[in-house]
Amino acid sequence: MRRQSRSLKAGMSVALVPVVLLAFCLAMGQAQTPPVPRMPDGKPNLTGVWQALGTAHWDIQDHSPQAGSFDQLGAIGAIPGGRGIVEGNEIPYQPWAAEEKKENFASRLTLDPEIKCYLPGVPRATYLPFPFQIIQSQTNLAIVYEYRSANRSKLARLIGSERRSGAPAAMLVPRRTAAMPG
Repeated sequence: MRRQSRSLKAGMSVALVPVVLLAFCLAMGQAQTPPVPRMPDGKPNLTGVWQALGTAHWDIQDHSPQAGSFDQLGAIGAIPGGRGIVEGNEIPYQPWAAEEKKENFASRLTLDPEIKCYLPGVPRATYLPFPFQIIQSQTNLAIVYEYRSANRSKLARLIGSERRSGAPAAMLVPRRTAAMPG
C-alpha cells in the first residue's frame, strides 16, 4: 500500500512540473509584450504582412455552422460556426439593408464574386484567411492583396494629411452605407 502511495505521489509530482513551467512561460510572455511600432509623428505604424485568422469571411457577426447546399459535396460549401468581429454582435442596419443582406446570402451561390473566381472586394479581402501587405508612409497607406495569383492594390491618403491644393484628404468612403441614415 505504501509503495502505491509513493509511486502515486511521484507520478503526480512529475505531471505537475510541466504545468507549472507552462504557467510560468505564459506569465513571462504576457509581461514582455513589445511596444506598438510608431511613425515619426507618433501614429501607429501598420507596415507589414498581416493575416486574419477566423471565420469573419463567412459572416462578420457570430454565426452557427451550416451544411453546404449539396450533400454530394460533403464539407465543400459548408459554413463553419464562429465568433464575429462586431462589438455587441449587432449592426444597426436600415430595413432595406437588412433585406439586401438576406437576399445576398440566399443567392450567394450565383452572385458571390469569389465563387466566380473574381477578386473579392474590400473589406472582404481583408477578412479572408490569406496574407496581405500594408505599406505606410507619413501621408499614404497602400494595402496590397494577393489572391489566387492575382493582385489588387488599394491606395488611400491618410486622414489629416494635406493635398497639394491644401484641402484635407479623406479616406475612401462608400457612397451607400447600410448603417448610415439617409
